[in-house]
Amino acid sequence: MRFSRRQFLQRLALTPALMAWMAHAAPAARKVRFGLIADVHQDVMPDAVERIRAFTAAMTKAQADFIIQLGDFCQPQPRNAAFLAAWNSFAGQRQHVLGNHDMDGGFTPAQTAAFYGMPAPFYTFTAGPVCGLVLSGNDPGGTAKGYKRFIGVEQLAWLERELARATQPALIFIHQPLDTEAGVENSAAVRAVLEKSAAKIAAVFSGHFHADYERLVNGVRHIQINSASYVWLTGKAVRETFPPEVHKAHPYLKNCAAYREPLWALATLDLDRGSLTIEGRRTEWIGPDPWQRGATEQEYPRARIRPAISDRQLQLDQSEKRSS
Repeated sequence: MRFSRRQFLQRLALTPALMAWMAHAAPAARKVRFGLIADVHQDVMPDAVERIRAFTAAMTKAQADFIIQLGDFCQPQPRNAAFLAAWNSFAGQRQHVLGNHDMDGGFTPAQTAAFYGMPAPFYTFTAGPVCGLVLSGNDPGGTAKGYKRFIGVEQLAWLERELARATQPALIFIHQPLDTEAGVENSAAVRAVLEKSAAKIAAVFSGHFHADYERLVNGVRHIQINSASYVWLTGKAVRETFPPEVHKAHPYLKNCAAYREPLWALATLDLDRGSLTIEGRRTEWIGPDPWQRGATEQEYPRARIRPAISDRQLQLDQSEKRSS
């Protein structure tokens, strides 16, 4: 059965604001499929190249329209050329987000972006019926010690301008989450900008926490994509679970409760159905799990800290303008 554009909008039961905006959107291809992978940590994991190869092969088989990595990918070092080549083996559109660890070793965001082939630390791109907005949570500013997790005035103004003039549904990508100040320090200010254009935003995707969850905050959906590789542990949970020679070559691995197989997600945004589908992956821990190693459930809640990315079937109806 075929529906007129008006019938389609009515069937979705969208908010008046979203209906009004979509009525002026250009009628084009109405579906996009894209692969998401986060926190691979080439400079920590001994098998990161193999994890990326598995991801790009799966996304090629799935005929993804584009792939995107959500940060903590690799340092811009010559030793990581093979890792980057594995990523570039995907023949379609490839996008990058800068994570806080991607500048380890004293590199600048501009240097890392150039190594990856990014146009800039934050930028826009188009993929079929959507526009992608890549943000960088690594601007100077804020009061956080250690790694910066801030979005500066210039980038915030750019984001507001890009959303205001967007003529396609928007997907937002960033490393540090925006649903909590534990991610981007001034995330409340960033959310205020997003919420002005909530009717245009299909979802915000992030990494950084090495966790698995989804939240609807004031009409904007925030989806955390779990690490491809591990959960980071501290204190008494730190221990060696790989052969001694592997730990000698990869000294940070003792902090990792590693995933046996790489995790990633395949997302399908279908505007005709008004849906966003996430197909995740599940695996198992290598060695003892975090709690067997001494981690507490208060710090590492089992509902979010697990070797999996959840399957999700989400509706684009954003009439629920409240936090969840």
